[in-house]
Amino acid sequence: MAIRTTIQPFVFWRNAIFAILCAVFGLWGWYDYSVKIPNLEADCAEFDQAKEEIKKLETQSTTAPLSDSQTAQYAAFKKTIDQITARNSGAPTKPSQYDRTMQLWLYIIGCGFLGTPFFIWPIIQTAKNIYVLEDNGTLVTPKGTFTVDQIAEIDMNRWCAKEGDRRSTWTATVVTTEGKRVLLDDHDYKNMHLIIGGIAHRMMPDTWTPEAKRVGEKSQDEVAAANAAA
Repeated sequence: MAIRTTIQPFVFWRNAIFAILCAVFGLWGWYDYSVKIPNLEADCAEFDQAKEEIKKLETQSTTAPLSDSQTAQYAAFKKTIDQITARNSGAPTKPSQYDRTMQLWLYIIGCGFLGTPFFIWPIIQTAKNIYVLEDNGTLVTPKGTFTVDQIAEIDMNRWCAKEGDRRSTWTATVVTTEGKRVLLDDHDYKNMHLIIGGIAHRMMPDTWTPEAKRVGEKSQDEVAAANAAA
């Protein structure tokens, strides 16, 4: 049966979660920029104006009684202050002059327009790039299709190097007879280790197993079973 890669689940979920977070922050920034901050600025202006008018009327009342219309205005201004105070859980605080700028560049543009696609694009690319190892040994990659005769070697020097080696990676490189190098990355692609193992075992059966393990190397399940038995 042919071996076909798919996107690694943790790669998908990692990028999907970050994309969702960026989208949420972008929407939050848009709401603050377009709705919350303008409304707060309007409340502050109306609140200050109402306080100023009340102060004028109170000053005037100390020298002469207010007329009916002035009394109605006074009551209306007091009602306006009470409504704004209730709406803002207290006297409104004027936003900083940098608040809208920060919401625009950090959240709307940075998170929404740039961050969200930044994390969605790897999901699309990785899901689109399919690697297949056919039953006859033909390797199908985004860079081309290579038959058994066209695969000269597979470079395993960077595949699961010894523990503690900082150069250790989960990649191997197929080298074709024409000198083309095709990177096989098990970090982003599920089942890639089986493709790597299939090629390596065919070309170096004494060194590599079909699961891309060194011959004689115990699997994690075997190690765990041995430790449990001990």
